[in-house]
Order: sequence, then structure tokens, then C-alpha cells
Amino acid sequence: MACPLVLITGFGPFPGAAENSSAWLAEALAAVEAPSGCTLHTEVLPTEWTEVAARGPRLLQEHRPRIILHLGLSRTAKGFRIERSAHNAIDFREDARGATPDKRSVLESGHARLDTAISTAKLARHLRAQDLPASASRSAGTYLCNYLYYLSLHWARQQEAPCDVTFVHIPRSPRAGGRLSEAEMLRGAGVILSYLLAFAQERDQSKSFAGEIAADPAVVAGRP
Repeated sequence: MACPLVLITGFGPFPGAAENSSAWLAEALAAVEAPSGCTLHTEVLPTEWTEVAARGPRLLQEHRPRIILHLGLSRTAKGFRIERSAHNAIDFREDARGATPDKRSVLESGHARLDTAISTAKLARHLRAQDLPASASRSAGTYLCNYLYYLSLHWARQQEAPCDVTFVHIPRSPRAGGRLSEAEMLRGAGVILSYLLAFAQERDQSKSFAGEIAADPAVVAGRP
């Protein structure tokens, strides 16, 4: 896998969360050295319906990432919560500017649910094996986290080249009463990133090997 680009996003504040730990974590990841063999691009998105609708797809088209890691704050999370699914549904909740969405679904003609190719249960177990609290979840909710996740999963499905998308909810910062220290959150994000890179590399190698077999005339003809 040749130097994959990893897009990492976090969110800004929203009603009830004056400090969003996902913004801090995304910015902290931008400040550390990227894992060998990959390039990181990080963005903090305003927690606003119109901004996510415009900037989310634009980021994907501009950078065409191999891996997408979305980070979001869950005020009830006690550890890393790995989200399996995004649903084509929108909750009429106010965003950071007090605006509400003008539609009930993310994409009018989209599937009711889109799932990540990553095994959320395996990733959660991998984190727990590193002494980091983690769990798998079946739904990213119906707020802007789910909205962005659905847009990215939908975009990834339309691409010829593979793109793996994951959404992880993280707890509040320790300053806001969260149970994880900033060092633990940063370490956990690094573990997640390494796991996603290994997953993508294995997937790409398997695809390449399958393509080589299919292209071999002897194999196709069933000859040794």
C-alpha cells in the first residue's frame, strides 16, 4: 500500500458541550509524527448542519483518502466507542449556531443504513487488550456525528479505489469530567490509527493477490 492518506476529523463545540474533546484530539494528532508510510490530514468541523453538509463531501473530493477516521464527543461514553453503522435519519436538534436541519434524511434516495467494513467488535477488543476502555456500538445516533459518518460511508461506496471509514466516539475531556486522561486518549487514537492502517494494508494486498491470480492464464485455465 503506497503512502495512504488518512483523513481525521473532529468537531467543534455544540449545545451542552462548550468543549469538544474530539477537536482537541484531532489537533493533537496533527501535531505528532504520522505513522510510517502514511500521510495525515486533520480537520475540525463546526458542529453545524450546513457546514458539515458542504465541507464534509468537499474534503473527501479534495483529498480522496484511503482511510477516514471521524472522531466525535459522546457525553455518556466512558471509553472509546466504535460505531458500526450510520443511519439515513436526522434528528431536529439545534446545532452550534442554533439552526435546525430542513430535512429528515441525510440522502433522500440513500440506504436506510450503511455499515463500516471494519469489525467494530475486533477493534474494541484490540483497544481493551492495550488496557484502554472500549466498546462496539450499533449506531452513531441521529445528530451531526451520524450525518457526517453517513456521508463518508456513502462516498466510499461510490469509489473504485477502496476507502475504509470509521467513526469513534470519545469521552469528555478530563477537564470536563471525563474518565480518560489526554495521554490515554492520544494513545488510544494512535492504537486505532495503527489498526486501521494494518486493516487497509491487508485488504489491499488480498485484492492485489486475487487480481494476480485472476490475470494468470494458467490459473484461469486450471493448469499447473
